[in-house]
Amino acid sequence: MTTLINFIKLIRPINLMIIVLVQCLIKFLLINHFIEQPGLDNLNFFLFITSILLITAGGYIINDIYDEKVDKINKEDKRIINKKITSKIALVWYILFNIVSLILITYVCYIINKLSFSLIFLYSIFALWRYSKKLKNSFLKGNLIVSWLVALSIINLGLLDIISVIRIENSSEIIFKIILIYALFSFLMTLSREIIKDVEDIEGDRLSNTNTVIIKLGLQKTKLIINSINFIAFFLIGIWQYFQYSLSQSIFNLPDDQKIQIWGTDINSIQYVVFLQLLIIFFIIKCHFATNKHDFSFLSKISKFIMITGIISIAFFTLNYIN
Repeated sequence: MTTLINFIKLIRPINLMIIVLVQCLIKFLLINHFIEQPGLDNLNFFLFITSILLITAGGYIINDIYDEKVDKINKEDKRIINKKITSKIALVWYILFNIVSLILITYVCYIINKLSFSLIFLYSIFALWRYSKKLKNSFLKGNLIVSWLVALSIINLGLLDIISVIRIENSSEIIFKIILIYALFSFLMTLSREIIKDVEDIEGDRLSNTNTVIIKLGLQKTKLIINSINFIAFFLIGIWQYFQYSLSQSIFNLPDDQKIQIWGTDINSIQYVVFLQLLIIFFIIKCHFATNKHDFSFLSKISKFIMITGIISIAFFTLNYIN
């Protein structure tokens, strides 16, 4: 029983649940609501998300295997590899997860007649291994690859579920663009959080000669980069909301009380976006005054909360659109 609990901790169950939440929100409250015949039925979506979870869990395992020495310094109390689970057993599970994942996603891609898309998942597996083995120690490259893979997991759902019907349903192209916007948001928030985590791990990274942003540029410049990323997210959210709202007010030549609302432009949705932007402003202020590991640990939690809040907006916008 203890071994099972340790294994569950190794694969980061909370992060996996967040992935399930994100994928389900996009699938059932965005794609399925606006597209009559999406590419994935419920069974194939289940297989798709299982494949994503297995690849992600495998990524956590291989990362911890390569990070064992650094984790002895940064988080010995939380270390699992070669303390509670041997690296050999962990490696077996890593290989098994990836094999099963590729089998599942190859089947799904075959069913929807997009077999070549399975190569994207093979690329993700390779990229996670490459990141854990080498890129993690490279200046900014590791942060960028992790952020890109998070965004790609969102884009993949759009590719498999929408691309196959994009010429059949007019709304599909718009939905795919919305998915790309959420993928970009996830990329920026993940990139910010990855750099924050490097600040938290600075002691072990220095001893292992890891060339992270904080080690190469110092604290002040690192905080400037983190805040710049969040300001870009803040700015892009505002621009997207402005154009969406402008479109809803101008495209339809109707009286004010008869104007058709476009998804995410009602007053409640606008207030939600303003709340999200206020969270980002709060984050930027806290980051500006952050000085120690405890401060950045708090920032990491805020960053994750901002990302979840942003993704949950899908449910909020759709429910307001329906009502």
